[in-house]
Amino acid sequence: MASNQKKSSRFDNKFCSTTPTEKRKVGVRDERKVKDDLPKMCLNFKDFDFNQCPPGQTLTEWEQDQLLSELMNTFISICSYNRIEAVQLKLLKIYGDFPKNSDFHIPPHIQGEVHWGTIQRIGGQKPRLAGYIIDSVFYPVFLDKNHRFYPSSK
Repeated sequence: MASNQKKSSRFDNKFCSTTPTEKRKVGVRDERKVKDDLPKMCLNFKDFDFNQCPPGQTLTEWEQDQLLSELMNTFISICSYNRIEAVQLKLLKIYGDFPKNSDFHIPPHIQGEVHWGTIQRIGGQKPRLAGYIIDSVFYPVFLDKNHRFYPSSK
């Protein structure tokens, strides 16, 4: 009768460690960040530019048009989400480079490569807060109630 024992071959120990120091390390892997672990959006107004009015507007103009309170409500909303969620909810749109057909121009105090975008859904279709984003911080630069930062042909 045939034996139920496994025959030993010269390849049995090929993939097995022979020393205890070569054992697999446990618990050293970096886990991927999930949405809940990402930082929430925040705003920094250090580069705000009122020198391009028009095409931009001042806070006083937005207050007179009753858009300032809408803007504050949008701030409260966007700051409760991380960057990924804000983009998915269409509160934030990231363009990358400064738009070539913009009625605005890059202020001289903003140096280096930044990702330009807008905070949207501010009291209607057109009003936007244009600026740039680094990680989870949005730096507002222009108030744009007439959609002149990135005009579309619609």
